[in-house]
Parts: sequence; structure tokens; C-alpha cells
Amino acid sequence: MRPVILAFSGLLAVVVVIFLHSNETIVAAPTPSEVAPITPSGCSVILVSVDGLRPDAVTVHGPDEVPNFYRLRREGAFTDNARTLVDLTVTLPNHVGMITSRQVNGSDGHGWTWNKDPLVGANLHRNKGEYLESVFSVAHDHGLRTALFASKSKFSLFDLSYDETNGMPDLTGADNGRDKIDVFHVKPISESMVDDLEDTMKRDVFDFLMVHIRNPDTAGHGFSWNTDKHSIYMGAVKKADELIEDLFEKIESIPAWKGRTYLVVTADHGGLTGAKEHDLFQERENFTIPFYVWGPGIPPGADLYALNTMTRKDPGTVNPPADSPDLPPIRNADAGNICLSLLGLPAIPGSTVNLKQDLNVK
Repeated sequence: MRPVILAFSGLLAVVVVIFLHSNETIVAAPTPSEVAPITPSGCSVILVSVDGLRPDAVTVHGPDEVPNFYRLRREGAFTDNARTLVDLTVTLPNHVGMITSRQVNGSDGHGWTWNKDPLVGANLHRNKGEYLESVFSVAHDHGLRTALFASKSKFSLFDLSYDETNGMPDLTGADNGRDKIDVFHVKPISESMVDDLEDTMKRDVFDFLMVHIRNPDTAGHGFSWNTDKHSIYMGAVKKADELIEDLFEKIESIPAWKGRTYLVVTADHGGLTGAKEHDLFQERENFTIPFYVWGPGIPPGADLYALNTMTRKDPGTVNPPADSPDLPPIRNADAGNICLSLLGLPAIPGSTVNLKQDLNVK
């Protein structure tokens, strides 16, 4: 049993301790070190999902209001016209797409459509009817250290799917165990979750780290996806920008992270202007998302479509079907295999999005 602390703020401060089922053995954190671990590429990768982030929320704000999103644009490669999965613009299925680099539907899809906390006994493999490899399983089976810091309890799906019971035995090189996520941490307030992550980064270095920031999505559901500069939603986008700044600060101030860390930043979906939901997957404002890559060797200010004229095509205003004869757009599901490529590792077995790892970011 692993304790997960959920902190709620308001007029009354309440701390609830929930024990999620897990057979994972809790071990002490590594001794602080200024020496970074050795990965095939010599680098670490942090995948950041900013839940509900519309790319035009960033451009409407401008560099003075969201300087860290603009730093990603100025110093890294990016596009404001990436896409969600084809058939769903909701949170959990798109995050499953990110970690498996698969679409939802079809024989090669990940098949996960549930968007709430997983039911008792549910996991990705049982739902699919076969084991689903992921960025976590590939990285961990190659001897790398992995972590997931999230701000929604439904992300327990990933910990449950890749724990000591449900993770597959490691048949790649040395046996690194069945538990593919070394550290899983969830708090429903992103600021508190990132505070915990910052403290962890001082004493622990992850080769692959996934971070989920919920603020824009929470504001959108509560007050609508209104991109007026003074809206609640746009205020939440500014808060997400501040949390990206916290990550930049730790990456650049801690020797074990400095100069060797990539940031891959995207979103699971956007949101429809004036609406409090985002489940209409045919709507452009729901399926249009940003995609940023920042780190060593990334060409500053580069357009990701311009870097990939032979393998990707800007989709204009549509979300092309998975079986389109045209070149595919850049999708959030590219993320898993991009992260593995940056780590110097092979693609996720069974994946269909960026399987050839041909999305060029350098």
C-alpha cells in the first residue's frame, strides 16, 4: 500500500490520506549527487503535459505575460498547430496516447476511452487484452530511472498498469524489475505537486520524468475556455507558465540536470471558446494543441513542420484521420517516441505514431 497525500486548500485546510493498492516496495531516495546518471544519449527528458492548453492562449498573452512559454518558442523548436488523437479530445485517453504513442481506435490502438479514476482491477493491459508497452516500460527496461508527477488522481491508471504486479518482466539486458515507474506522486493542486517535484529534483535525477499540470483545464471546466486576457482561464495559463519557470530554474541550478535535460511540452486537448467542456472532437479549438521541444542541440525558434517536410504535414484547420494517405500532422502521441529518441532508445514496441522516430527536432 502506498500513501498518496491529497491536499485541498480553502477556508478549511484538510489533508486526506488515501492508500492506493500497490505491491511496490518503497525505497529511500538516492544520495544527492552532482554526477548525472549515464543514459545512451547522456541526457534526461522531462515530458510536460499542460492540461487543456490552447496554443492561442499563449500567443494572446504574449511574451510579457507568459515569458516561459515564449522561452520554449525562442530557444526551442515548436508548433502551434499540433493535434490530439483523432477520435477523442479528453484527458486520460490522450495521455495514454502520449505514453504509448498509439491512437485510440483500431487493432493497433490503445483502446482506453475511460476518463475517470480507473475502476477496481482495471489497467491498460486488461482493457486492451494484451500488454501495452510504453515510454515508461522501454526506459525502465533499459536501466533508466523513471517518474510520474501528476495533479489528477486518474493518473493512478499508469502506476497500476506498470507496477510490480502488472508490469511485464524485464527481458532487456539486466533485470530491472516489473515496476516500470520508480516514483509516482500525485497531488490535486499543481503548485503543491511542483513544489514536491522541485524538492525531489534536488536529491534525485530521473532519466525520464513526466509532469502533468492541470490549471488551464480546471479553469476551463469551471469558467469556460475564454481567451480574453483577463479571464480565469487565461490566469490559469499564466500560472502554468510560472510552473514551467520552476522547472527551468531547477534544471539550470542543479548540476546533475544542467546542460543535459530536454523539455518536451504539449497538451492533451484545447477547449471550445465559451464552453466548459472539450469532448466535441471534431471542433478545431478542442483538437489544436501546442508542441514544444527545448534542450541541447535544438535549433532556436525552429518550426517543427519546417524541420520535417518529408515526414509531417501541417494539417491546416483539420484533424486528419489516422488512415489519411497524406503525411501525418504532429500529434501529442508523438511524445513517447520523441522522448525515447532523445534518450537514445528504440521506439515503443507496438506503437504506431512516430514508430520510425522520424520526427526530427534537431
